Amino acid sequence: MVFAIAVIAMVFVGVRPFGVREWIWALAGAAIAMLIGAEPFEAAVRAVASQWNVALFILGLMGLSAAAECSGLFTWIANVMLERARGSRRRLFVWIFFVGALATAVLSNDATAIVFTPIVFRAVSRRGVDALPYLFACAFVADTASFGLPFANPANVLVLPRPHLGSYVVHLLPPELAAIAINLLLFLWLFRRHLRGRYEYEPAGRLEPRALRASIAMLCVSLAYLAALLLRWPLGPISAVGALVTLAVAAVPAREAAARIGWSTFVFLAALFALLDAVARAGFVELALHALDAAARAGQLAVILASSVGAALLSNLLNNLPIAVASSFVVAHAPVPDIAYPLIAGVDLGPNLTTAGSLATILWLGVLHQRGVRVSALEYVRLGIVVVPPMLAVTALWLWIVGR
Repeated sequence: MVFAIAVIAMVFVGVRPFGVREWIWALAGAAIAMLIGAEPFEAAVRAVASQWNVALFILGLMGLSAAAECSGLFTWIANVMLERARGSRRRLFVWIFFVGALATAVLSNDATAIVFTPIVFRAVSRRGVDALPYLFACAFVADTASFGLPFANPANVLVLPRPHLGSYVVHLLPPELAAIAINLLLFLWLFRRHLRGRYEYEPAGRLEPRALRASIAMLCVSLAYLAALLLRWPLGPISAVGALVTLAVAAVPAREAAARIGWSTFVFLAALFALLDAVARAGFVELALHALDAAARAGQLAVILASSVGAALLSNLLNNLPIAVASSFVVAHAPVPDIAYPLIAGVDLGPNLTTAGSLATILWLGVLHQRGVRVSALEYVRLGIVVVPPMLAVTALWLWIVGR
């Protein structure tokens, strides 16, 4: 019963019927779960409070995104992309994919969705170019490029709060690079008709001092992430403090920064965590462990495929953040070595399949709606069904090779 409630709530989150915001549907699902007795209120509060690290991490990421936007850093980057592509729509698409992947690695997939997307839309639409392929590039690269480094996606922090950096990079960075290449090549083919032709462009100009200061501060935050991972410290406080420092050196007023933070996102997250706790109480984690135990009898590759594909499919049913929390329970109890890595791959790559799969995609849809751009769930699935299977397959194959 509670699983059905959670799935229906997430379907409404993705479809957003009647124009109702996604956080309202998630909150309604959590409220129903509590009303029917599937989730005691005290348990919901504990479930939400236990995720303080990821909440701080996301808050910090939003602050860093605000600094990048308000300082003009991303606008300058967009102008540089337009100049470097030298008027070629196809080359511009490649540049957007490359810079989007870099932004995801430094600032996280959510930042790519909520800051990079509107800048790309503004830069492309002003030149009479069909913006939709470039907007899809922003959405997909945000998730595709988010699993190779621990701090590139809040979901990674949920699955492995204190990962071992060296092992993490060896297992997941190479397949991420392969997945980015696969995603880009398939999109170049799928959008080949839209990417013909040229556009007019101007020199990018020089980087403003406050934007330069913001970029240096964000680089320092990324280095602080690496240090925290080596010391096995939580990333949430690092992200929050780093955002405050970056906003200060970029001279961004507190009110302006606060206006760019999506506060309703935290209501959405709280509702998701409460819903997951209700689903977990109904025996979801035990079922997952039994499924992995059955797959283990068929060998290591079967375990990797079962965990990555299972996490991918469930992320599209319930959103990847609560599935990441459930994955952390599986990691803690499964007698399978390195099970976290295929789970992270599924949780990060899988949401490219539907519009409700990840927080980044939901935020991306909100950005598009604000600008009058409508993307149907079916339109998104048509792209996801092409790119997700090969990306997951390559990742699973690499994890099998490394684990042998």
